[in-house]
Amino acid sequence: MPLDDDREQPLEGNSMSWIALGLRTIGQWPVDALMALGQTAGIVLISILTGVGVMFAFKYTANPRALRSAKDAIQSALLGIVLFRHDTRTMFAEEGRLVRGSFRYMLAGLKPLAFVIIPMVAIFAAIELYAGFGPLPVGSSAIVTAQSPGADLGPLADATLSGNGVEVETEPLRIPATGEVCWRVRADEPGEHTLTLSAGGQTVDKSLIVGDDRRPVSVSLHRVRGGFEHVLIRSDEPLIPLDAPVAAISVDYPETLVDLGVVRLHWIWATLIIATIAALIVKPILKVET
Repeated sequence: MPLDDDREQPLEGNSMSWIALGLRTIGQWPVDALMALGQTAGIVLISILTGVGVMFAFKYTANPRALRSAKDAIQSALLGIVLFRHDTRTMFAEEGRLVRGSFRYMLAGLKPLAFVIIPMVAIFAAIELYAGFGPLPVGSSAIVTAQSPGADLGPLADATLSGNGVEVETEPLRIPATGEVCWRVRADEPGEHTLTLSAGGQTVDKSLIVGDDRRPVSVSLHRVRGGFEHVLIRSDEPLIPLDAPVAAISVDYPETLVDLGVVRLHWIWATLIIATIAALIVKPILKVET
């Protein structure tokens, strides 16, 4: 997939890339430790801690009176809409109260949300490295894509790809319209391999993880030189130097699902469901007003 939005935004001139790098690093510390227990166990524990953490944030940072008042206004307006559904003028007035009450409730929840949103983004970005995509199965093939830093191929027109323990199965497929060059590679040995792109008299490396998904490993979908979302999500490799002839190198890893025993889900759905259940369980224990 082309990363067009960031081809003309060098890291040194893009402070958001540094912010993304910091968030990614902070999120990886706890996630690395919990994922060592296994993918399912790690996701479940992270989800429970997330739900409990959100409840603590509401308990100690939210204004319970404001939340309660807003909820009472919403419930009163809903009741009024039902009772006066045959009186158009009154019903519209109650709908106005409903909108105002909803807005007040949203404002009352902004403070606890502000406390949890940054750590949640950092942790979720780190989870994506472990649970979003899995290693390339032994003996299977994947597409490697190099993205030019400019509007055309530039130095990538003569780019070559090689790797240790990796067979490059095809000649480069050059796509001038998108500034991309693609290869198909195959690895027959498990482990972490290195792909080396050579272009314009320079070389840039990209990791290739090969194995099975029984033991969770951090899989870096791409290596980039900048761009907030690309640095934050799906990449844990060093940033590509600004003067390199390539803006990004991506590997087409297979997507994975979290095995919860009775069902297999994408990690984001598994996390949200388990976190919600955990929050509902601890809410009455902590006597949280939400």
